[in-house]
Amino acid sequence: MRTDIYEILDTVCDSSCKSVLATIIDVQGSAYQRAGALMLFQENGKQVGLLSGGCLEQDLFARVNDFLYDPNPNSTIVTYDLTDEDDLSWGQGAGCNGIIKVLVEPVTSLLKEDLKKVRELVNRGVDVTYAKRISMQGKVMEYLFFTAEGGFFGQWHGQRPTFPPDESTQLLQRDQNLYYIQKIMARPRLFIYGAGVDVIPLAQLAHLTGFQVIVVDWRPAFCNEIYFPFVYKTYIASPSEFAQSISFSTSDSIVLMTHNYEKDHQLIQLLLGKKIAYLGILGSKVRAEKLLKGIRIPEWIHFPVGLAIGAEGPQEIAISIMAELIQNKARRLAVAL
Repeated sequence: MRTDIYEILDTVCDSSCKSVLATIIDVQGSAYQRAGALMLFQENGKQVGLLSGGCLEQDLFARVNDFLYDPNPNSTIVTYDLTDEDDLSWGQGAGCNGIIKVLVEPVTSLLKEDLKKVRELVNRGVDVTYAKRISMQGKVMEYLFFTAEGGFFGQWHGQRPTFPPDESTQLLQRDQNLYYIQKIMARPRLFIYGAGVDVIPLAQLAHLTGFQVIVVDWRPAFCNEIYFPFVYKTYIASPSEFAQSISFSTSDSIVLMTHNYEKDHQLIQLLLGKKIAYLGILGSKVRAEKLLKGIRIPEWIHFPVGLAIGAEGPQEIAISIMAELIQNKARRLAVAL
């Protein structure tokens, strides 16, 4: 699951600008992106997401002007045939040589309100699936968002549809209509315990790559919005308060960056019984082994934290940690799908 969706949700929900959403709903052959990739265009010129290596975006940008300034715009499907290999072809040099169908639709006031509900759910750790019924001419007739727990909302008339659950993204044809189904995975959370200056680059990178970042520390002077204005939340808590007050999920990641042996030892003991995806311990292997002495180490504990790329300094270490977090997330999603 691409992380652009979370930035798109944030942009749509927090902006008053008119917006147009473009979604790859089908790919035949090879392409830079798979079905499910999204891109947002706004009237102020802002663009979020990417659909290709640059070969489609300029044409789509020209097309969305009609949507932005039309008082009653309709959605449409744009088909790009990138199979030609001459010098003037769309896909020349971009790694694309397939046929790509892109659904282009205005973000109406009703859709925006529903997307706000979607953002609230994925930020709470809930997966959301949506279905759209599309006419053969490309008009979105109706849409529905629903969760595994049975919750649903949207603009759907009549009986709710049922679809095969075996794939997260698919395009079906039924009764002279197209049905597009896509799952939006819960936004992955990253808890960083410790709020020293070396945490700032990690928190920034994690935010940029789609994680919901929560920085936790027992010291209010360090853990605040002045140092971390870009994170989802800063939280003042002792190790025991942190471990007991948060409802962790199997998609959550935690990185310990306290530089305090006793705090780390206490946190590890408290977190061993939790069901989380990743726990990374900053520091040397010798220090981590001492912290973990006598413990049967679960596979989700990583030490020293980060991929071994020879990183030095806070910025490079942040890159190595993010690389391991992304790798770990990709492996989980591969198993889930």
